[in-house]
Amino acid sequence: MIKNKAINLYRQTNIYRTFMKKNLKSSVNKGISKKINFSRKGFLSESAIIYNFTKNDPKEYLSDIQRLNTRYLNSPYSFILDEKLVFESMYKQHITIPKNFSLIEKGKFLCLENEEKIDSALKILNYLDKHNACVIKPIRNGGGYGIFVLKKIKEEYYLNEKQVDEKELEKVISKLHNYVVNEFVGQSNFSKEFYPKTTNTIRILTMIDPVTNKPFIPIAVQRMGNLTSIPADNWTQGGLSAAIDLNSGELGEGVTYPKNGKLEWYSEHPETKSKIKGKIVPHWHEIKESILNAASLYPYIKYVGWDIVITDDGFSVLEGNNFSDVNLLQVHRPLLSDERVSKFYKYHGII
Repeated sequence: MIKNKAINLYRQTNIYRTFMKKNLKSSVNKGISKKINFSRKGFLSESAIIYNFTKNDPKEYLSDIQRLNTRYLNSPYSFILDEKLVFESMYKQHITIPKNFSLIEKGKFLCLENEEKIDSALKILNYLDKHNACVIKPIRNGGGYGIFVLKKIKEEYYLNEKQVDEKELEKVISKLHNYVVNEFVGQSNFSKEFYPKTTNTIRILTMIDPVTNKPFIPIAVQRMGNLTSIPADNWTQGGLSAAIDLNSGELGEGVTYPKNGKLEWYSEHPETKSKIKGKIVPHWHEIKESILNAASLYPYIKYVGWDIVITDDGFSVLEGNNFSDVNLLQVHRPLLSDERVSKFYKYHGII
């Protein structure tokens, strides 16, 4: 009992420390008095803009403090989602997942058991001669941070759009620790048209209903990158988020994170002019069915943010997030306005 109380105290202290740091570092400009006011309600100051609290009721929104608490919702099984190698091992029999080829620890390669023996920068470049691209990313980090996309274009090699040679690649790799080299998933024209320099993914949130023990999908969005988010489509790095109608797969307007102090909504991508609003996600019903099936396989993993990329012949699941952002979801509608969602969070002590 004493041990559990100590663990809970540690978690809550860590959560509030993280919350205050994020609030102070927020790129959205707000006066200190407003930051203090919103923090008392559990929200970052930027959330007042994202969720339009001048018109909407904060009680319908999962707060930023509550969102930080979801980090422990899958405990003690969080590692299944946090560790990319474990996630691949658990789910690859049921859904399409990119293959992991090698680990990088303190700049050194450790080959995994597969057909591609990538153990040097040269071997990566040789791989590109056959497959044109690969990804080097942190084993544990999420949010699109620390990702390197290596491509071969017209006999030249590019790392995050910057031309490199073997020596320059070796220099980058020598500084990496706890990274994985994995397969690059080519996106379909549907996704590529939004913004071709980033992989534009779908985020689907699943929850296990505590009464029926069956999964459901409360919300899903299509993400799109832009010049400021390269090489990822991360929303807070500048990308766009568009809500997906769960029944039809139709996209609503895309919206950007309010770095300039206000939300910007677009019916077409502001850089490529590609249509957003009204487009239908290919294979949408197949995607929903497959994700719900995957979520049902391990019902003790109760809460997952699935990152999915549409391909020419279907889709691939890039990863499952244990600790999903909710701002890019709730910018479209409040999660707690859905009774199923509210009951889920209440059951697990999040709200």
